[in-house]
Amino acid sequence: MGCCGGGNETETVEMNKVGDASSENGKYGAKRGHDPSFAGPIKNRSCTDVICCILFVLFTVGMVAVGVIAFMWGDPKKILYPTDSLGNMCGYGNYKSRPNLFFFDLMECVPKNFDPFNPTAVIAQKCPTTQICVSSCPQKNEFYNPITSNKSQMYCKYSADRTQSISTLLSSKQCASYVLSSEALLGRCIPTLIGDKVKDFFNSQGSGLTNNEGKNATQDDIKWATIAQAALENLKNLGERILADVQAVQWWLLAGMGIAMLGCLIYIILMRWLAGILVWLTTYAVLTLIGFGVYYCWTQYKQLAALDNSDLNFSKDQFTTNLSSMKEKKETWMAGGIILACLLLILVLLLLAIRKRIALAVQLIKEGSKAITSMMSTLFFPIIPFILQLILFVWFVVVLLFLATSGKPVFSETTQENVTVNGTSSIKARISSTLCDAVSAINDASQTVSGQVSQYTNASQPNLTISTCSFDKYQTDDNVLRLQVFHIFGWFWLLNFIIAFGQCVLAGAFASWYWAWDKKKDVPTLPLIYSMGRTLRYHTGSLAFGSLIIAIIQIIRVMLEYVEYKLKAGGREPTELQKFFLKCMKCCFWCLEKFMKFLNKNAYIEIAVYGKNFCTSAKNAFFLLMRNIVRVAVLDKVTDFLLFIGKLSVTAAMGVGSFYFFESQTSLNYYLTPIIILVIGTWCVASAFFGVYEMAIDTLFLSFLEDSERHDGTPEKPYYMSPQLLKILGKKNKDDEDEEKA
Repeated sequence: MGCCGGGNETETVEMNKVGDASSENGKYGAKRGHDPSFAGPIKNRSCTDVICCILFVLFTVGMVAVGVIAFMWGDPKKILYPTDSLGNMCGYGNYKSRPNLFFFDLMECVPKNFDPFNPTAVIAQKCPTTQICVSSCPQKNEFYNPITSNKSQMYCKYSADRTQSISTLLSSKQCASYVLSSEALLGRCIPTLIGDKVKDFFNSQGSGLTNNEGKNATQDDIKWATIAQAALENLKNLGERILADVQAVQWWLLAGMGIAMLGCLIYIILMRWLAGILVWLTTYAVLTLIGFGVYYCWTQYKQLAALDNSDLNFSKDQFTTNLSSMKEKKETWMAGGIILACLLLILVLLLLAIRKRIALAVQLIKEGSKAITSMMSTLFFPIIPFILQLILFVWFVVVLLFLATSGKPVFSETTQENVTVNGTSSIKARISSTLCDAVSAINDASQTVSGQVSQYTNASQPNLTISTCSFDKYQTDDNVLRLQVFHIFGWFWLLNFIIAFGQCVLAGAFASWYWAWDKKKDVPTLPLIYSMGRTLRYHTGSLAFGSLIIAIIQIIRVMLEYVEYKLKAGGREPTELQKFFLKCMKCCFWCLEKFMKFLNKNAYIEIAVYGKNFCTSAKNAFFLLMRNIVRVAVLDKVTDFLLFIGKLSVTAAMGVGSFYFFESQTSLNYYLTPIIILVIGTWCVASAFFGVYEMAIDTLFLSFLEDSERHDGTPEKPYYMSPQLLKILGKKNKDDEDEEKA
């Protein structure tokens, strides 16, 4: 059986016209026929989409193989440890005693055209200054003086000949000309001296400090050269304080998460009584607000009309330069009143037309609350998919980290050019794209590099005094890039498979509740466990097929983002035509992903109930929804509204409560820290709980539609829906009607 194989499908797929009514041979076929043997999720079923299952297993094995290759080739230490100009990793190997990276001259790291509002330009640019591994960062501010400075305390290259004089060491660039008081941040020596203090320090020395263009450094150069350092330093202090606050209230945070779970549970239970109140109260509030808008526009119009000196000038200048005067025109209020009145009329007529469908949606939401409270284990089932997703995410990040560090070190040529500015000679640093070999002893970047950086004079360009070959980056080949794409696609596929698994399992449990004639006796003892067993045993291939479709769409969206990134590389701007096509493509695939996720979820419900393959289930679900499109639209909007109100209510309550609790905690550095954590955590918990609720409503809704089409209330074909739903539809089971007459 293939991914779209027909399997053992025997039903005739029939559809009718769009709407709640249906015809025998309509556009979307006919209703499902009555099946006397049907009583909920089919027990006698077979494996579906076997080929997709095999492909999924093979792909999973391939991802494991990619992980093994990544572990063999990669070395995360290349990212965890800073790398000096020779490719040595500070704090590792022979440089274990030198864990920090020191920059000879941070002014050289500032780009020629520095944009303070685009800091990524600094990150993307290679800093040409010499970088060495040091045991500790400088603890004072000092310009090295040939007479007064201590040679042993100077920061120099590994190969520097300290027997030479300080003047020689400084002029030959073997040692840094100055140091600033610094602290280690992520293994980098970041100066703690910022702002005007830096300027005063350089001015006090009378130094001819130059930037990487060979010009005297201005106040703006120094300002923007240190603003990033200040941000990093403040970020470090902020992080330390936040971590201290989290440690101090960690048990309160756990208690808050427990309270959030309890609040979600209580809200779901109360929804069987509050759903109708919330929907109709909000509807009446909206109508009242619009009605008040009509009244207000009318009163303003009457007041301005009484003055009889206002008119509406449709000149161009009136609309472009004097819009504020529009409120003084009676025609403005007349137009506003007419628009609001039309909107009010449309809404009233629409509500009158779909009032029964709104009542039906509210009752299904109440039924969902009953189903969940009768199977409380479904509320905690999302923990299993969450753990699986967490494991998958950790695997994805670790393997991607190893793949990203599987390249070999690449060295580039940095030239230093003699320039003269205002009669002053200085050196201008420039990075060349020319690749070079710094030291022939380098076999790989994890080994210790000995010797000094290759320096030579370029005879063809006499003004280039020194060319330095220094470490640039780790470069990967095309095969590694292909493995990364394979790994990312696999992550999308597995992630969507886990989501599909959770949806199908919950759908099977809730369907067994709906199709039980006696909800107290006929529901299986362990419906969730039975549903999980059926899903894994028979429908792994179908879930893999559905998740594969979503993964393909998502990888295409990633590719579009990558294309846009490449078009903007190097500060370039895409053409207007390129922007237009990219935006259109991204919009189309975003809409396609949303639609396929909606269709897949309903297909999984059909799979859980009938045990058909993915294509057949998706087709049947789509046709069933199209035969009841108005009900679908109403239920979708009402459900979205109530679930949003629920998540917002629980989150807001937790936020307000935690604010009043932690505000009085004087021991905290930032009392907002635990509040923000609790608010975010509560929203995530509420999303998980209400995700189960949403799945319950969707499953019951599809089952309700099937019930309406299969049965007619006669003793041979009785409805399975609750009496409340029957009352809304104006229908009764024949046996119940006879009992009432008796």
